[in-house]
Amino acid sequence: MEGASLLNFVDAPIVVGDPEGRVVYVNPSFEQRFDIQSQDVQGELLAALFDGGAREAMLKAVAEVCDGAETVRFRMRADAAGYLALVSPIENEAERLGVIILLTDEPLADERLLAFYREMQEPLDELQQWLEQLVDETGGRRDERHRDVVENGLRAVERARKWGEEIYSLLSGRGSKLASGTSLDPVEVVRRSASRVRPEFEQAGVVLDLIVPAALAPARGDGARLEAALVQLLRQRLTGAERGDEFTLGARKMGEGPAEALLISVVGPPREGEIGDELAQSCELPIVRDTISALGGRVHSFADLSSGSVTAIQLDFITPS
Repeated sequence: MEGASLLNFVDAPIVVGDPEGRVVYVNPSFEQRFDIQSQDVQGELLAALFDGGAREAMLKAVAEVCDGAETVRFRMRADAAGYLALVSPIENEAERLGVIILLTDEPLADERLLAFYREMQEPLDELQQWLEQLVDETGGRRDERHRDVVENGLRAVERARKWGEEIYSLLSGRGSKLASGTSLDPVEVVRRSASRVRPEFEQAGVVLDLIVPAALAPARGDGARLEAALVQLLRQRLTGAERGDEFTLGARKMGEGPAEALLISVVGPPREGEIGDELAQSCELPIVRDTISALGGRVHSFADLSSGSVTAIQLDFITPS
């Protein structure tokens, strides 16, 4: 194989396969680590070099690269050792000629963090069960105040679980789920946010109208975090509102083609000293702006006598691949 002489001097185990996913070459380091001889595995499936979960992971990664993926990274265990596997295509200008697999030793720290993640799942499951039991025993599903408190706790558990999964994905070499584009249902998130705060608006004698279409395309971001930001924003707007005031929470598509985006808006009467873009923006809760920014969105606020006080949140739709 052309170039194999250079690979012979690489300390890390290396395997080269053809476009059908069969072994063409293994370097001396691979032979030593896995106690095989190159001539004995020529023409074998690349996945056949490994056992158990490593076999399945390798089979999947090789298939993805042969099918057009640029590079696939994953972690695996083989012969009681941990490796970070990097599977990349070998190609010329016209076609893909095969794949090359590089195995590097996995740091012990990552192994320990993955173990911590697994240990964390049990107390999170227990906490969720206790909260669900609490809301049943206190009549919380009938009592709006208790229900809201416990449901906030359950959402916090779910957020902790999601961030744990994000860490696990990064450590296990699967890549960040957020980087690949977590999606949310805008209509569901907006309806749920309005439902959570509507009793507070009704108690204050303030009207909250909801204007959303039957459906919108999935947007980029985390639904739980967007809901938390919307609830905080609505509660902020309720503070200082007068009985009889009217607010509107809406969601719609804005723009066309590449400029298409999701627009969520909260509109109400302007408060004293809020007229103008800069003054309106200074009244926002920093945590709302920071949350939307973390979701990849943008917030703009303005207030005038004709439009009222408007806070507009813009998020990107998920672009079909």
